Amino acid sequence: MSLPALSEHKPARLGSLTLLYAAQGAPEGLLYIAIPAWFASQGISPEAIAGYIAIILLPWSFKLFNGVLMDRFTWLPMGRKRPWLIIAQLILIGSLVWFANLTAPTEVLYWFAAAGFAVNFAGAFQDVSIDGMAIDILSEEERATANGLMWGGKTLGTAGFAFLTGKLISDQGHALAAYVTAGFVALVMLAPLLLRERPGEKLFPWSRGEASPLNRERQLQSWWPLLKSVAIAMAKPASLLLGAGILIAFAAYGIKTAFSPSLAVQELGWGREVFTERDALADLIGGLFGIFVSGWLADRIGPMKALGGALIGMALLNGAAVLFWSEGGVYFGYLLAYSVLFVLMSVCTYAIAMGQSRGTVAATQFSIFMALLNFGTSLGAARLEWLRDMGGYSAAFAACAGLSLIAVGFYIASVRFAGQVPSTVLSDQEMRL
Repeated sequence: MSLPALSEHKPARLGSLTLLYAAQGAPEGLLYIAIPAWFASQGISPEAIAGYIAIILLPWSFKLFNGVLMDRFTWLPMGRKRPWLIIAQLILIGSLVWFANLTAPTEVLYWFAAAGFAVNFAGAFQDVSIDGMAIDILSEEERATANGLMWGGKTLGTAGFAFLTGKLISDQGHALAAYVTAGFVALVMLAPLLLRERPGEKLFPWSRGEASPLNRERQLQSWWPLLKSVAIAMAKPASLLLGAGILIAFAAYGIKTAFSPSLAVQELGWGREVFTERDALADLIGGLFGIFVSGWLADRIGPMKALGGALIGMALLNGAAVLFWSEGGVYFGYLLAYSVLFVLMSVCTYAIAMGQSRGTVAATQFSIFMALLNFGTSLGAARLEWLRDMGGYSAAFAACAGLSLIAVGFYIASVRFAGQVPSTVLSDQEMRL
């Protein structure tokens, strides 16, 4: 007896998407939180940690190319996105095993950066393939529920594995932490291995089955019309201004991500485990806020007002941190408040970007905005050394505050050029592209 296809079984569909997003969040908890904290406890400089983060984040800037490549090429007998998803998860598992077999970071930090790059390269392909699959198989009325579950799955995966791998690194070293993460991804991989996208497709390359007629109809067959339409859409003033706003806003996030481990462990003396636990808790609170509050709030007052409030709140928070970051307990409160404001900023950014991504190239245009988001994060992380040379951590907090305020201006100008922004946030099919 064969298992049902995802397109015809709602519990399997929603459960699989939630688990797949949890498997996407798990390596992030290891690479973005637990490992940088470990580096800091080993005496590695903040600049070196920032360089590591900047390098491993780069693959997320390539999501546009991933999406176009997947839309243009696939093996339809196994589904539109399922073949890509399986390949991405195999590479992800292999990259985590490579990461586990590296020696002490003080000797081969560049190899940790290379292995982390490989993990995120596979993770970015996994992300785009999951999103593409979700867009294909979700019905109109379940998209809001699915997006909330996917967001929650990733948040729980990141927070849970930040806490778990932080403990494992402390007790057994980074190798076991990476192996456990790889094992979790392998376990979740059973979902795309055993569940078809649509009835009648091949389960494995050697199985019986054929391409779905609907997938044959949707499959892109030509490059030029797509590329031309995307170029025209992105050349509009509203798109250029929005792209600049996203780049600047998330550069501030990149700076914060880069300095957080070294500031907490080396300057405040928290200890590696304390930092990973507190950062994981902040992520968990932010994720729950995203699921239950942010979408409702953005719908209630409008995405631009909510976004402006989040960015101004982040500017005030960072401005206060310029003076008080070194005082006991202040930075923990900063992490909690920042996580909530960052989630609200992110969700509203998605809403505004979706509102400006219209027509036949809406999905590809939206993926460009998301690529700028990730590139901005990487770019901000790479600037930490320059900022610390200017004025230490106070200069880094000041830069985050200033960039947040500048981003508000670009967002407002973009919205005015574009006209009315739709208020739908979580119900849009491209929420998680």
